[in-house]
Amino acid sequence: MQRQSTSSNGDSVFVDGLQLRELRRSLRWTQEQAAEEAGYTDRLIRKLERGGPVNVQTLKDVVEAYVASNAGGMSLAAETFIRGQTRSMMESLARQWLERIFNKREIEAINELVAPNAMLLAEGATHVGSDAIRVRVQTILKAFNPLKMTIEKVLVDGDSTVVYWMVKKKHIAEFLGIPATNRWVKLHGSSHARFENNQIIEARDHWDIHDVIQQQTRPSEAAR
Repeated sequence: MQRQSTSSNGDSVFVDGLQLRELRRSLRWTQEQAAEEAGYTDRLIRKLERGGPVNVQTLKDVVEAYVASNAGGMSLAAETFIRGQTRSMMESLARQWLERIFNKREIEAINELVAPNAMLLAEGATHVGSDAIRVRVQTILKAFNPLKMTIEKVLVDGDSTVVYWMVKKKHIAEFLGIPATNRWVKLHGSSHARFENNQIIEARDHWDIHDVIQQQTRPSEAAR
């Protein structure tokens, strides 16, 4: 009886498909034989050997089947084959980017969360390298204080995340060529990030620049 691979429950992970394939071949199994022994489909075995992503429990079941068949007493843990980040780890990293950098103003956390060669597309400009990204963040934090970001939803797909957020912030210094207005700005947006080795390697911010400019420059009620 074949088991069901539960991709929607628990953590999904990327795996070292080449290492898993070599292990299967060392047992002199075809993909069909491996599937039968593990209780899954040969399609699932092919997915594993391509690198996933698969559910952690699915990976454990397959590795246990390989280990159990080895008369030489081979001992391996499923974690040996995990490559990259789990879904919950990536969601946590995405949340940390907004909470620590913007809400807590921990500029030094950029060194931890952003790869040195990362690229960020935001406000119509491309910022290459963690130093350039730091300058962009510092510009925002200098221009808006207080600034409070609220995370509304986090989606994880493969090695990428999308965070939907709302921000409320006070304009106290020049931003996008507009001098301080001391007005509160409120808007919704989203941030996309791709991760490698638990760091952001590529990111894009999406929000309505024209709406922000309007909120900063439209005549006040008193002036009307």
